[in-house]
Amino acid sequence: MSSLAQQLQSIASLDAARLTSAYGAPSGKSYLFPPDVASSHDIDSIFDLAQSGFDELLSLDPEMEEFEEELFSESAKRTDRMVLSKEENDNLDRTLGRCLRRLGKWIRLMAGGKCIEWMVRRFRVHEMNVDEVLRSFLPYHESPNFPRILAIVTIPKTSPYYATFAPLVKNAQPIPRSYIVTSISPAKDKSLVLLGDIASMVQQAVKEGVVHHALLTFWTATMVDLLEGARHGKGANEGVVKQLVESFVTLLETPKAGEDVNAAVYPPLVLLTRTVPLADEPFLAIVSSLLTPGTGSNPSQRMLTLLVILNDRHTWSLGLGEHATENLAKVSQLGEILVAAMDKYRFEKALNIVVKSMLEKPDLHAKALATVLEHESLPTSVTELASTNLLQLGSSTDSQEVKAACKSLLTNLRERHPSIVDTAFLQASASLEIDTHPVDHGLVQKPSGEVAFLDVYAADISSRVTGVKSVIDMAKKGEEIESSITALEARLSDVDENVVNALYEEPKSLLEILPVEKYIAGVKPVFWAVSPISHIIGLHLDFISQHLLVSHPEAGKQIYESLLFPIFLSTEKRQPLTKSQALKLLNGGFKKLDKLSTIGPEIGKAREEGMKGAQKGNLVIAKALAGATLSSSTFEDDISFLIAQLDSTTSSARLLAYLILHSLVLTLRGPRQLSTSLSILKYLSPRLTGHSLRDLKHADENVNTEYMESVYKKPEETRTTLRAIVSILAAMGKVIKPIGQIVWLSGESKAKDASYKTFAQQIYLWANIAILPANVAHFLLRSLLTQLGEEALLFFSSIWTSSTSPVPLRISALKHALAFIHAYATLPTSPAAQGQPVDFQVVLPQILIALQDSDKDVRRVAVDVLRSVEGGEGMGDVYALDTIYGDRSEMTQLLKSVDRKKYIETLLEVAEEFVIDRLRLKAFHTEVLNMQSGKNRKESAHRRAIIGFLMSHVASYRAIDPRLVLLSLLSDVHDTSILRSAIPLLASLFDDKSEESLWLSSLPDGQQALYVQALMGSLRVQSVSVLGEAGGEGWEFLLNLLDASKSSRFIARLRILSFKAMVGGVFSALEAHQQIEYIIALIQCIHALPTDDALDAVKVLEKLDIQPRVLIELIEHLSDPLETSVNRKRQRQDAADEDRPTQAVHELITFVDSRNWPSIPASAPLVASLMSILSALLAKRLIVKEGIDYLEQEVFGAILALVERITDAQEIQRAHVGIEVVIKVIRASTNPRTAQRALLVASELARLIPDAVLHNVMPIFTFMGASDFQRDDAYTFGVVEKTVSRIVPVMTQSLKEKAQNSLELYTKSLTFLSIFTDMAGRLPRHRTLPFFVHLVKSLGASDYLAPVCMLLVDRATTKAGRNKESVSTALELPANLVAAFDVSVKTQVLGEIVQELARLIGDLSKADKEAFLSQTISENDATDRPLRQVTYLLSFLSSILGQLRGKACSQALVQSAVRQLIVLAASTSQPVMATTDIPSNLHKTLASTMLLLSADNFLGVTAELLSDGSEQDIIMSLGVFAERLPLIKSEVRLRCTKVIAEILKRIGDLLAASGATVNAALEAVKSVTKTAIAQEDGALASVLPTVVGCIGKVKDSAVIVAALSLVELLVRRLAARTIPFIQSILDTSLNLIKSTKLAATATNQAFVTLSSVIETIPTFISSKQLNAILITTIDYRRVEETNSASLFTTLAKKIRTKSLFPVLIEAWKTVQEKGGDNEMKGFFEMLRLTLKNAAREDLPSMLKPVFAFFLDVFDLRHRLQLKGVDTRVVNDVEESAIGSFLELVTKLNEPTFKPLFIRLYDWAVIDLAEGKNADDGRLTERKIVLLHVMMGLLTKFKNLLSPYMGILFPHIQELLPAFASGSVRSEPLWTLLLNVLGKSFEVDSGAFWTDALEIELLPQLVAQVPLFLPIAPSPQSPRPISSCLANLAGSTTAENVLRRLNTAVCLATRSDDPKVRLAALDALSAIWDAQAEEMVGLVPETVSEFLAELLEDESKDVEIAARGVLAKIEKVTGSLKEYLE
Repeated sequence: MSSLAQQLQSIASLDAARLTSAYGAPSGKSYLFPPDVASSHDIDSIFDLAQSGFDELLSLDPEMEEFEEELFSESAKRTDRMVLSKEENDNLDRTLGRCLRRLGKWIRLMAGGKCIEWMVRRFRVHEMNVDEVLRSFLPYHESPNFPRILAIVTIPKTSPYYATFAPLVKNAQPIPRSYIVTSISPAKDKSLVLLGDIASMVQQAVKEGVVHHALLTFWTATMVDLLEGARHGKGANEGVVKQLVESFVTLLETPKAGEDVNAAVYPPLVLLTRTVPLADEPFLAIVSSLLTPGTGSNPSQRMLTLLVILNDRHTWSLGLGEHATENLAKVSQLGEILVAAMDKYRFEKALNIVVKSMLEKPDLHAKALATVLEHESLPTSVTELASTNLLQLGSSTDSQEVKAACKSLLTNLRERHPSIVDTAFLQASASLEIDTHPVDHGLVQKPSGEVAFLDVYAADISSRVTGVKSVIDMAKKGEEIESSITALEARLSDVDENVVNALYEEPKSLLEILPVEKYIAGVKPVFWAVSPISHIIGLHLDFISQHLLVSHPEAGKQIYESLLFPIFLSTEKRQPLTKSQALKLLNGGFKKLDKLSTIGPEIGKAREEGMKGAQKGNLVIAKALAGATLSSSTFEDDISFLIAQLDSTTSSARLLAYLILHSLVLTLRGPRQLSTSLSILKYLSPRLTGHSLRDLKHADENVNTEYMESVYKKPEETRTTLRAIVSILAAMGKVIKPIGQIVWLSGESKAKDASYKTFAQQIYLWANIAILPANVAHFLLRSLLTQLGEEALLFFSSIWTSSTSPVPLRISALKHALAFIHAYATLPTSPAAQGQPVDFQVVLPQILIALQDSDKDVRRVAVDVLRSVEGGEGMGDVYALDTIYGDRSEMTQLLKSVDRKKYIETLLEVAEEFVIDRLRLKAFHTEVLNMQSGKNRKESAHRRAIIGFLMSHVASYRAIDPRLVLLSLLSDVHDTSILRSAIPLLASLFDDKSEESLWLSSLPDGQQALYVQALMGSLRVQSVSVLGEAGGEGWEFLLNLLDASKSSRFIARLRILSFKAMVGGVFSALEAHQQIEYIIALIQCIHALPTDDALDAVKVLEKLDIQPRVLIELIEHLSDPLETSVNRKRQRQDAADEDRPTQAVHELITFVDSRNWPSIPASAPLVASLMSILSALLAKRLIVKEGIDYLEQEVFGAILALVERITDAQEIQRAHVGIEVVIKVIRASTNPRTAQRALLVASELARLIPDAVLHNVMPIFTFMGASDFQRDDAYTFGVVEKTVSRIVPVMTQSLKEKAQNSLELYTKSLTFLSIFTDMAGRLPRHRTLPFFVHLVKSLGASDYLAPVCMLLVDRATTKAGRNKESVSTALELPANLVAAFDVSVKTQVLGEIVQELARLIGDLSKADKEAFLSQTISENDATDRPLRQVTYLLSFLSSILGQLRGKACSQALVQSAVRQLIVLAASTSQPVMATTDIPSNLHKTLASTMLLLSADNFLGVTAELLSDGSEQDIIMSLGVFAERLPLIKSEVRLRCTKVIAEILKRIGDLLAASGATVNAALEAVKSVTKTAIAQEDGALASVLPTVVGCIGKVKDSAVIVAALSLVELLVRRLAARTIPFIQSILDTSLNLIKSTKLAATATNQAFVTLSSVIETIPTFISSKQLNAILITTIDYRRVEETNSASLFTTLAKKIRTKSLFPVLIEAWKTVQEKGGDNEMKGFFEMLRLTLKNAAREDLPSMLKPVFAFFLDVFDLRHRLQLKGVDTRVVNDVEESAIGSFLELVTKLNEPTFKPLFIRLYDWAVIDLAEGKNADDGRLTERKIVLLHVMMGLLTKFKNLLSPYMGILFPHIQELLPAFASGSVRSEPLWTLLLNVLGKSFEVDSGAFWTDALEIELLPQLVAQVPLFLPIAPSPQSPRPISSCLANLAGSTTAENVLRRLNTAVCLATRSDDPKVRLAALDALSAIWDAQAEEMVGLVPETVSEFLAELLEDESKDVEIAARGVLAKIEKVTGSLKEYLE
């Protein structure tokens, strides 16, 4: 690469690499990946990654959807920020900002990281949205995510984050929060921009709804840490406080911000108020914001925060802000919140403020105020505040609601705090005006109704009686009904007889008031009391009997259960019913209660007989109630009630319930007895855990005396209750077994069996656990077994086989079974007793179940049982053969004696292993029952007999757990008989009404699944032969599972299990015809099943392994309906024949779609078979209704997957696979995806059968051009690219073999290439370039890039070719296409395009066309099309040159192109091109091509062109030279110094000739000058005089400006080398400045040029030259001041004062001669700048001449006035001169300045005074100058120059009297003198003036008041004497001075002349304005003695002025009427 190219590349844009990308290459930096990994991911892979992350986030945050279209869609992938406008980029920035803020919540998720990666790589947010990125990541500053993003960001210096984070980018790592807090503090960031940015983060998040926990945590912690730092440091900065307050208030007032956001604000808010003493206004804003409603905050948190900050503000008295009262009313549970805060923190101060606000509108806060004011710990101050405010408001308001609220609150308050309320009442009475708002005494009194309710709850009995009566009266009137009901209900439980009597005084009224439910609830505590009062109960019973039951007989059952039940039982300590009370149960309404009809007399008798009578009565009552319950119509409800009472905490009710139930168990019979007993057992079972009843003596089924005595004497003891439990359990032995056979070994819940089975199992459980007394347990067990008889063994089996039985119970059952077997053998009636042992083989499966028990002890006893049933070969009857399984017993198969004996013996051989390992039994059966080689038929028969025996029990034993256990034994046994036995069970599940199905449906789903799975587990590879058995049910069962017409509860589950078996190997073991039949059935099933089931079936189909030969047969079967009538096989005809083709299509789709074709062995016959489907579809395309397109696509996909792996072309040919079918499908199909798949197949076939493909290539590409090229999706273009990459090389190889040269190759390829280029305008824009890049690469870039680009350029020459595109748009494509290739290819294309241009231009004058593009022109084309072709090719060539610029090109190719372009440029003189842009464009192209030359060659060519080229060529070469020269590196220029010198020499010649090349020459020299190296300075110096000389020769102002600008550059560059040319430069520049015809720009540049000479070589400019410059500049000042002022400054700064001042003196003469004021001002400005920039060390030697010069200048006033110059002009000039003098003074010290000032004083006062009259005019002028100087000194130096007033003071003392006497009458002098004095007073500060001096001068000053009265005062310009006296007054606070001054001026007001009086009043007014406060003591004399008179002055003006003075005095003192009276 050349050095020039390297330079150009180094300054290229950072985006340069992206300019050549189709989409814009992704950013090189990555958030997720390291650089080496990131570079391997293109934009598509990053987009796919982002899509997956975005989809995941979308499920978490649906709001993310708003960014999908703009940021995460295909269109977003094409978004390139480089080409967007500023407005589009701004809109995108806003969207990206919102997206980043929403992503902030998900940064820690990988999904969020994927989305951020996309935004970094595609949208460069780390560079262009860095602030938003950092804001989103800041909450994670301590996590690994933060350094990951920080490492890639590019932070601009304008960003507020730059100073903080830019230093950390290089070594990014997590940062502590303290670093961020320090960065946002004012010590680091005085602008507080970063603080404001972070403070607003939450507000922005709330606004957009993107708040998350990490953000809130970070924000709160940062704000707290910032305030903590301020708290422990120097305090908070005012700006920080302002920002924080604004941020907090805004967030607190944000609607619906939410609880979390508000909670985040509270900690820093409280810390702020405690750290910073806030002003009232911001504090009130905070308080008000805390009360903002509708923010979604937690009211407790917000109110607590408010109370905290209010309590901390001890002096706060401004309330809570506007609308506080209303906002407080909107706080939920305000009262409760305040009470809780008061309890925990007290908050007395804050509570007062809040309550005061609430009391403003008590009606709004009635409930909350009541809660607060009724609190027991209410602070006294709050009580006093509430009392006072409520009294005042209640007395003054007209609102009845407010008054009622005040009254209610005050009344309640007075009850709790009577003294405070009374005191407040007295104080209010004293303070309020009686006449207007007297205090309402009724505010503190309760209404009578409230008094009544209070009395009801009073402790005093009489008050309660009164209250009850009052409440009843109110209720009768319809007042306060609800409150009355509540009050009366409460009093029903009263135990005082008087109160109860008062309640029942009006029974009818009470019944009307109280609902029955409320009455029962109210009186219930009396009846259920621990110690009930009998006479009180009697009163209630009277009311219930005589009134309640009479009116409400339906309440009888409720009264019995809720009130009467606990009083029936009498105990020693609790006897609620005396005889008299008991007798009441027989009267009135109680007669209607059937349960009470028999117990009344017994109760009465029992109560008379003492303790024994009571015990007897209790038993009698219990039996009577049991009898009543037995006959009750609500028996079940009564039993439930009694069982519920067993849990009662009232012992009487509990024990009575036990007695009643005990009696019922003994009395009942049949189902009722069984159900009642079961209910009792169900209740007792869980409640006796941990209790032991074994030590209870004398406990049996009878209710004995000891039991009843315990009930009477010890009812509360637990032992009494336990005795009751034992007694009732013992009674269970009397429960009678139902008649009939019970099936113990069944899981079915039949009503006749289930209850007793459960009961028997419960009793057996109770009898076998060590809880009951031994006698009771024995009794229960004996009773149970007696009733069971021979069924006992089956019962025991049901116990040990039940999974719910505890281990001890299972062991007991086995032991009892063992005893039963031994006992059964000894019975006299048993077969064993007669010599034949009983065969117990029917319980052998149950023993096997026990042998698999989880408990070892159970297994050990089970082995014993197994031994007991072993027997021999000769056995008797089989035990329970017909009853074991009930009706299903007949299904049980019996083992032959031999088999039984052998089986049991084999088991017993390893019995001990069963005990050790519960799984050993299963392994045993697996070993014994599996088929083994070498075994004889006898062994096989035995094995199958055992399997059949066990499977028959499985079928008969309808209980789930035993079935599962038995099936598990056979789970690893491989035998066909298992499947044969299982199939009937499985088949029965097809019928939902079958017993098997109904039984299975009753089980839990989990057990159903296990059972069905266990049965289906028999379908294995080893049992496949069963499926092929003739007449067998197996195959039919499997096919039925696929029959969608069959519906069953279990068929879906069975089908899934069968699928699992098929996939597990069963399918592969089937015969081929079975496989085909199963697949066809499965496919048909898929189309008939619901969607979810069908999907499962499809997955199974996909997993089935089908061999190629079966696949071919399946394809033939499935496509059979698609065959034509000629070839169709004979089929069964039915009504659905018309739909068979469509159905066949769907079936084929399912089948083809299910195969994983890439994994199927590649087979040419299989490809041919698939091709046959396509052929059949072509014939049926019109009659198939749907699915044909999809099928074609899938078939093509299958073919493609197979063909891709076929490498033998001969195999394809032998299978007769051709491309014709593919082409036909392409033509017939309208579906683009079908055609795409077909194209892929065709592209693969091109590899195997190229000749056939080549024969059909044009139709393929024609189709592509007509359809696929216009579709905008990635897949389509992937297909196109693949097709092109496979087929195009075949085509190009054929063309290359026929062509002799490139032009011939282009011509032969024209038709082929035109297919693609003609479609360019119709392609999707974003896909056009990628396609053509791929096309050219497939064609071969070196051969075909040029012709493709030419044809694309040619599109722009016709409207049809452009396809509505603009020319520029059409030309972009070829330019971008070339850009995709490397430099060598581009350079080659450049040469080809230049050759084509030569051919085209040659064809313009030929009849026989030679050019490639000429072949595209037809007779109908416009005649100017060839010219357009040339024009557009030139434009395209320019774009190529632009791409090659700065690149290392082949110099030979470039030189060749340049030579050809030169020839073409010469030939553009043809008439046909004369009126076109072709010549100029060609020249531009030539110039651009020259830029491709290396730097050395370029300079050489430039030198040659300057020597030999035409004028136009020279201009062009100079322009290119000026443009490219700055890009050449210095080391290259060093090599080319001679060439550059030669070029400059030639340029000098061109400048001397002053031709058309001057401007270009100047630009070239300027370019050299700006970038020159030291070795080029000599050559530049040689060209300088030529440049200066050409200025005078040209007339064009622009050229003059350019030349002057160049001279400036040369002077600054060459410095000392320009000394010989100074004069010529100055002369030229000054002449231009003097010229009046020149443009202002030229004059301005002339000044700049002069400045450059002065700045660069100031010491080499002579005095004469300086004089000329000064005079010219001063003269030019009349025209324009800016340039003159700039040059003055340059001269003053660059020329030493020693050299410049003499020139100034000389120039002063010339200026004086001209006499213009402007010139003089300019001169003095120059003089001022000279002195200002003078070095202090130079001044001493110059001081005398300088001062002498100034004295001469100060006399200028005299000279100018002699000339009659206007006074204002004179003053301006003099002011300018004085300004210069002041600059001199600034440079002097006091020892140097003081003599000069004295000399100035002598010059002004003394020099002309000798022998002269004191009023001499010139003397007056000098004095004016002196005073002007003094005024300037005082103004500039303030009090530093005050001591110099001492020099002037004697003369001032002379002048003032002179003015007073009239001897001096110069008004200017008088005015200036007074102004100087006034200024001196103003700035003095004690430096000169003393009280004595002021008093001395005072009379003389006051004497000036009457002088020069025509001077009219005004606010803007007061009289000089008034200002002077005011300054005097303002400069002192001495009373003596002020009094004298005031008196003197007041005396002046007594002048006879009203004008004098006015002048004196003006002075007096100014004095009082200046020092009113210090003169307050002078008010009496001033007002009473002087102003009083002046207010009555005869002159109206004087009176007005006097009133003005008086008004000013009154502003300070107030009214002064007393001094005026």
